Amino acid sequence: MIKIVFSILLLSATLSLLGGDFEKCYVTYENQSTEGPMKFIVYVQNSINPIYYFGFEILHEIDTSEQVYSNQFRLQRAFIYEFDGMKMQSTGLVALAPGESECVYKALNAVDFTGGFHGDEQLVDISFYIDGIRLSQMDLADSFHLKPCTEFSYIQKSSMHKTFRKNKSQDHDHRVESIHFKNSIFRDSGYETYNRIEWCDSVSIEIGYMSLSAIGIDMGEFCQSDKYQICQFNRSSDHKLKETNNNVHIWNETNGTYAKVKSEFNVSDDSAIQFIWDVTNYNKYYRNIVPNDPVNVNKGDVWDSSTFVEFGIK
Repeated sequence: MIKIVFSILLLSATLSLLGGDFEKCYVTYENQSTEGPMKFIVYVQNSINPIYYFGFEILHEIDTSEQVYSNQFRLQRAFIYEFDGMKMQSTGLVALAPGESECVYKALNAVDFTGGFHGDEQLVDISFYIDGIRLSQMDLADSFHLKPCTEFSYIQKSSMHKTFRKNKSQDHDHRVESIHFKNSIFRDSGYETYNRIEWCDSVSIEIGYMSLSAIGIDMGEFCQSDKYQICQFNRSSDHKLKETNNNVHIWNETNGTYAKVKSEFNVSDDSAIQFIWDVTNYNKYYRNIVPNDPVNVNKGDVWDSSTFVEFGIK
């Protein structure tokens, strides 16, 4: 009898050490962080080895300067952590590098992209959810640490504004070009982001990156799409796997890490071009809803995208 009890306790301890009784997700919230007001870190459990977590950082980004004109919540980056049941210890590995990982577009003759990391986006409304339950103002009044759950999400409505045009210094009137609805969900060893742009004006669009993910270089030495071409990253600043497709697999044999990205559009899904920008700071996934010449959008037009990103570490 004593041996049986001891065996059960030993099994329980072993499962605990292996992450067997850890939650699928933990959320830490700061109502005032060193980086600005309201910061979330969403720790999503690795599906392969459950002691590891991907810590997605969502911040309230505010820059009221004319050149940036940003007030929005945005997915900023994600590090890989090891959980001991009490605290998250960073491994030093980067799953998602700083940069834009949701969506942006570039109007014809604009000096920069519009939206997200590039600015010219203003918050209209925002809601945060843990396991489908909206966090109230009272819930958000105080910081909390490692709240257990199965998933975290946020839904944001924002306005996207005209970006400076080339050779036109007096045209920055912040006119609203579109309304952006974003629903980003963190679960299942990664995140999903659903983006809708409802056009409010007639605009010529040169580039529409409706799917983006700044995959960290720690995740990738090689990449492949379902067209069976394998490429090795060499930080040459070129575009790997540039093709009409909607998915990539990135992996790092040294670190035992991987990332998978898949995207879907409601417009030009069969002709949209994807590629990975192979640079020193990330292996960034892009997919362009404007595959060839600039397109003219009109008031009432709608662009929808869905992007699914999965990470793993052995």
